[in-house]
Amino acid sequence: MTLGRARLHVLLFVAAVVAMGWFASGCGAGSGASATPAGYGVPQGGYPGWSERALLVLTNAVRIAPLDYRAKYASDFSPSLAAANVLAAYPAARPLRWNLALNESARAHSYDMGTNGCFQHDSCDGVAWNARIEGYYRLSATIGENIAAGYPGPADPRYVMAMWLCDASGSACCADGAGCDGHRQNIMSTAYAALGTGYDDVPSSTYQDYWTQDFGGAADGSAPPLVDGSHVFFPSRSLTFLANYVDLAAPRTVTLVLQGDPLPMAVSLGSPASGTWAATVALGGGCRSYHFEAVDAAGTPWRYPEAGELRSHGEGGCSEDFSP
Repeated sequence: MTLGRARLHVLLFVAAVVAMGWFASGCGAGSGASATPAGYGVPQGGYPGWSERALLVLTNAVRIAPLDYRAKYASDFSPSLAAANVLAAYPAARPLRWNLALNESARAHSYDMGTNGCFQHDSCDGVAWNARIEGYYRLSATIGENIAAGYPGPADPRYVMAMWLCDASGSACCADGAGCDGHRQNIMSTAYAALGTGYDDVPSSTYQDYWTQDFGGAADGSAPPLVDGSHVFFPSRSLTFLANYVDLAAPRTVTLVLQGDPLPMAVSLGSPASGTWAATVALGGGCRSYHFEAVDAAGTPWRYPEAGELRSHGEGGCSEDFSP
């Protein structure tokens, strides 16, 4: 992945204090009843879509195991994150719970930027960025935002994450704590408990692809151990399914159920008790259904999503995100 024509922007707002910077760079689970909270992980009114869910999963993967993520899922990015020792000074952080209000705010902003031709945190009509977020999200006064737009190739949440983590300063990534790593600070901040990601594709716009991360200081409940899951197109000609699992002890099993067939997952980042689990399969020719299951150390089963099936959006022209 080479940094192409792309733009990044970051805002941090904590307890009414604003720090501002600008950067341009171009079925139940297993046997028995599931303990998963009712409705957890099930899209609400179309939120989130695949791109947004995948970005949520990648964000949490970074937070859970920063350096492991850099080595495994961002090593092909240029400029090099490893050369600047990106994320070395950031300790692991708890995963963020998806929040509908923040998802709505983030998607609205991505749509606004693409449709109305601006690239900024404030709405294109001048409404302040914090007023826009607070119009949706009221759980906490601690909020923050990252935005990005424009890059080569199809929509790729992994690429966008690498851009934010790099926080390019000239031809190199910004070093931790150098003052130009604002996106990274937001992604790794322990002040946040919730996240909504927003994506919109506007072919006629300046940058075509628009991304927003809206962070909140409080969540609408606690996430179960099987925090989230999605798929990404990596490595080449492959489909990798990722699930974040965080608990006091390692689970007995974490499983991908793909087209009804259980496939064991292995730890890809972090540790069994706090890590990202993965299963990789060859790229197929159309939509496939899947969900994730886990059995914790005590034998309690969990499922993500709690009901329905995720769909392999982007695989062989698949345009579906979810099937009830």
